[in-house]
Amino acid sequence: MAKQFAVIGLGNFGAQLAVELCQRGAEVLAIDEKIDAVDSVKDHVTHAVRLDATEEEALAGHKLDRFDAVIAGFGTDFETLLLTAMILKQLGVKRIVARATSIRHQKILNRLGIDEVVLPVTEAVQRLATSLTAGDLVEALPLASDHAIAESPAPEAVLGRTVGEVDFPGTYGVQVVSIQRTRELAGFLGFHKTVSRTLLGILRPDTVIERGDLLILFGSRKSLEAFAKL
Repeated sequence: MAKQFAVIGLGNFGAQLAVELCQRGAEVLAIDEKIDAVDSVKDHVTHAVRLDATEEEALAGHKLDRFDAVIAGFGTDFETLLLTAMILKQLGVKRIVARATSIRHQKILNRLGIDEVVLPVTEAVQRLATSLTAGDLVEALPLASDHAIAESPAPEAVLGRTVGEVDFPGTYGVQVVSIQRTRELAGFLGFHKTVSRTLLGILRPDTVIERGDLLILFGSRKSLEAFAKL
């Protein structure tokens, strides 16, 4: 089933993100109070509607709490962004992503409980689209427009097998750089369990992949996203 996203605020950032998400196979509801902004993307997204995002009843009618994420992509209108974010919280939206234009605005949003805040940085649209659509994939270091080093939990398909047996480059088009392994350690009399995380460093071909391993991968974004969905 395709992921569902709503993008509110169709300026340069919001419009590009809405179209990018749709091109990646997601269902996208694009929202803006300006009809020309809605018209500019309506042929490139699943649905596009004109409404005032600061009106709770208008937003509630679209059942945004059922979406995988709602992105508030406003730029300079911070007051509208704040009101919209507060309404989305009240509506029970499970994942809210807000675009801020300064560190100060980011801190204010964080205090309101909006933990995912995007600042205008290079490739912001591409990286956010990847994080939203690629499941458990976490992009750690973008290296170029189409390659990155990323982290992804080891999927069932590779558990119990060695790195050499899996042949990551040949099978999945990615290379395993290393593995972060997590161990749960019991405390005194079994109480106060602690978690130990160890980076295995350079891997041997006979390194066995275990449940709970976090794989550090290198490859194209397309291959990384496909691997994260296994």
